[in-house]
Amino acid sequence: MQVLRHDLANAIRKKRPGVAIEELLFYQDNAHSHRATDTLRTIDFLRYKRINHAPYSPDLAPMDFAVFRRLKGELRGCRFETLDELKLAVQSEVGRFEPDWYPTLYQKWVERHENCVRADGEYFQKM
Repeated sequence: MQVLRHDLANAIRKKRPGVAIEELLFYQDNAHSHRATDTLRTIDFLRYKRINHAPYSPDLAPMDFAVFRRLKGELRGCRFETLDELKLAVQSEVGRFEPDWYPTLYQKWVERHENCVRADGEYFQKM
């Protein structure tokens, strides 16, 4: 596990230079692989803090409220003969996302969570 922690820390430092690793929080949505016992145990063992996703809340997951919606719009009507063709098309589209799109997405994600906290986890009108 120590090797995993070291490898993960190095990968994070490379991807996010200047970010204090001790202050990072892992956001866990409800994907099966993210909820797997081994995944949760590993993150806890590595002593990373975890933020759990509210159950049944796709409007809080960036992949659901932004990424998938945008990809579906861009790829609507396209036909793919193989899984590799689909993967290539998705990678190509994600590569076209403008650099300023990411901080805007992050801000929307924060705002959605703030609304959820203000509503004390109850239903609230989406933004």
